Amino acid sequence: GIILKKAGLNEVDRLLTVYTKELGKVLVSAKGVRKLESKLRYSIEPVSYVQLILVEGKNFLILKDAILKNQFLKIKKDLNKLKIAQEIADLIDEAIVGEERDEDMWKLILQAFRDLNPRSFKRNLIKLLGYDPEQVKEVEDIY
Repeated sequence: GIILKKAGLNEVDRLLTVYTKELGKVLVSAKGVRKLESKLRYSIEPVSYVQLILVEGKNFLILKDAILKNQFLKIKKDLNKLKIAQEIADLIDEAIVGEERDEDMWKLILQAFRDLNPRSFKRNLIKLLGYDPEQVKEVEDIY
């Protein structure tokens, strides 16, 4: 999955928003990762591509392990690129609601983090969600 964002859940846990190939967008509870000795602490940063091992929890999926596949270091070393990547992650989080597997969406998201072209990503996201990009532009122009 791609880590889109993280939030503190309590003193030692984090709540992650992740877009996964198999499940779509999910919320994941990462227990104990804010502890200094946590081995998962640096594997679950936003704008990271990770292989996740998850188990079903009462309220959220629970992270058991994570293997970092791509940290997107070229993005994270450049503040402008990081800002663009975060904008893309925020768009994904806002546009996609709930768990639903979508192979085309997964490919689009991976490509978006490789290309870092938010305009192209927005246009393709709108198409993939079933809207006409020209009509959406007209609505944006009105407001």
